[in-house]
Amino acid sequence: MKPIYLLFALSATNHAVLTGVRLATLLYAIQLGASPGLVGLLAALFAAPAVFVAVPMGRWADRKGARTPMLVAAVMMAAGAVCAVVWRELGALFVVSVVVGLFYNVFLVGSQQQIGRYSSPSERVDNFSMVMQAHSMANFISPLITGFAIDNLGFTYAFLMLAAFPMLPLAAIGLNKLEIIPDPDLAARTAARLAAGEQDKPRPSGNVLEILRPPAMRRIFVGAVLAFSALNLYNFLMPVYGTQIHLTAAQIGMILSSIAIGSVIVRGLAPALSRRFTSWQLMIVSLVATGFGLAASSFSSNVGVLMVLAFFLGLVMGSAAPVALALMHEASPPDRAGEVFGLRLSLLSSMQTMVPLAAGAIGGAVGVVPVFVAMALLILYGAFYMRDQWHVRASAR
Repeated sequence: MKPIYLLFALSATNHAVLTGVRLATLLYAIQLGASPGLVGLLAALFAAPAVFVAVPMGRWADRKGARTPMLVAAVMMAAGAVCAVVWRELGALFVVSVVVGLFYNVFLVGSQQQIGRYSSPSERVDNFSMVMQAHSMANFISPLITGFAIDNLGFTYAFLMLAAFPMLPLAAIGLNKLEIIPDPDLAARTAARLAAGEQDKPRPSGNVLEILRPPAMRRIFVGAVLAFSALNLYNFLMPVYGTQIHLTAAQIGMILSSIAIGSVIVRGLAPALSRRFTSWQLMIVSLVATGFGLAASSFSSNVGVLMVLAFFLGLVMGSAAPVALALMHEASPPDRAGEVFGLRLSLLSSMQTMVPLAAGAIGGAVGVVPVFVAMALLILYGAFYMRDQWHVRASAR
């Protein structure tokens, strides 16, 4: 197996743990009598820690390499899932949310940095498309088996099953089956500093907000954050909405898996689409279609219709993620790629923290329909904000 394919598999495994644990946590909280506001708080806690630590994590991976962060993340994600088994109370779910959410992002920053370093400029969109396709497969498999495990075996065995998943990345990285690629320019920069009489210390990263100074980079971040936040909102609201309309855990899992099927299909087509259309065009069209798809999803209670709409959302949202990641890597300074991905996670996690909290509070008062519609309008505005980039092509590096 080529090392980058192993990296895809490990990244997908990491994503499967997050997806499954999040679904099990939200459904378990609902079973324990949690209000929509409390369920929203639990969903937000999966993202909240990354708001504060994603950028330092990216800098750490840039300076020291990704091996140690990824190993630590695998151990802690398993421990987080086990926590719900040994401590069967609502309070345990807050610990599960924080631990699994935090260390999922630790692993994600390291893996995305490595995918960028494994890839030549001509391969970058293809490789980010493939890892997003692997994530889509995880989004399909994990909710499906988690939902059926809950219905047939109970929450305890579902969490135990999910705790076993991180053993794959732990074994592969711990046994050095995955090559971790260092910063290719580190040796040259170090030699230049020594020749100039400077001490051999890492170059200061500077103010992280400098990354957002170019207008094009700001638009990249807006598109990426909106695309990922839409998926996060859907993953949070669907278990709440499905429970309100009396769907089973397996049916909710099937709906969430339908969105993954659409993502798998479109991400398989992403390399061909990227040669026919610009990255910006793909992102703008994706956001427009996502806005209309989210609004439509809030007006149906039929499982079949919800699965079709979820499949459509998977198609349109799935095309935005790989081009956003490729645009970020191309626009970032060579020695700050991990920091750029960390900043993306920090901004994304801010949205993932605020959206479920606001959605839970509003949804508990007036229902989920206004939340879906409000998010749809925000996404449509984001597409309008990026309209000037329609004819711009990304530069490769």
